[in-house]
Amino acid sequence: MTETGGRLATSAASTPAAAGSIYDLGYRHYDGPRLGRRHAARALFLHSLRGAYGIGRGGRAKIAPILLVGLAIIPAIVGVGIMALARQVGGGEFLADASPIRHDTYFSLITTLVMLFCAAQAPEILGRDQRHGLLSLYFSRALRRVDYALGRLAGIVIAILIFVLLPQSIIFVGSILSAADTGKQLGTEIGLLPAILGQAAIISLLLGSVATVVSAFTPRRIYATTSIIAVLFVTSLITSVLAERGSLVIARLLVLLSPNDVLDATNAFLFGRAGDEAATELAQLPGPVYVVAAAAITVACIALLVRRFERIPA
Repeated sequence: MTETGGRLATSAASTPAAAGSIYDLGYRHYDGPRLGRRHAARALFLHSLRGAYGIGRGGRAKIAPILLVGLAIIPAIVGVGIMALARQVGGGEFLADASPIRHDTYFSLITTLVMLFCAAQAPEILGRDQRHGLLSLYFSRALRRVDYALGRLAGIVIAILIFVLLPQSIIFVGSILSAADTGKQLGTEIGLLPAILGQAAIISLLLGSVATVVSAFTPRRIYATTSIIAVLFVTSLITSVLAERGSLVIARLLVLLSPNDVLDATNAFLFGRAGDEAATELAQLPGPVYVVAAAAITVACIALLVRRFERIPA
């Protein structure tokens, strides 16, 4: 027994002790330049802009933006084609004046599509970070909370600006190329550029800020989409009903709080035409008042957006 025990003890003593293993995973310390806050904000802006059109994401994410953009530009392509054909056979100028496919009417024609674009894409861009708990990762680096809020907003606003200017560009180029006197038509189109760019900027800032601030208050996409639709569509309907039944003071106040009515009035003011909404006619307010109202709503939404992300738990 003793000999056997000694052999066992010697064998146990000669066995090497268990030790850990070291694996070289290839991690290296980063010694390059720190790009900092500005680069982070720019990267977030580009990510938001790309995400609004489904770039860099799966095929399902591209369906809604592609469909809505297609619906927005198809009438412009058809209208320009008919105008070019009519100008070749004669009577094209009369058709151009009578056609609903013009710079001053096209914004009103696609406003509903722009609102649907906002309701579909803004909740997806802002909601994912909240649903998956990514805000703490953003805020732990050089990016500040205000940078995050403004970066996301800027991406959505520029995405809307591209959306509304694309069909206008088709009308602009088509009108010039199909005209008999290209130089004269070019001068006419250039004269409309301030109104086109001004209305496009108002639409993008107003609708983008409203959709972004609504989306920031809920991570659930269905809730955000429903809320955006209610704010942009239902408020216009309520305003029209109450304006027809209420006093002039109430009508004026309600119209200035309705994004759809404000955009209709700014379009009429910038292009020097009559508005399409009955509520704006009942209100009888001067055009600059609606421009100020659009700016006030935009500023208020941006302030709420920044405050939301300053206080949101990360």
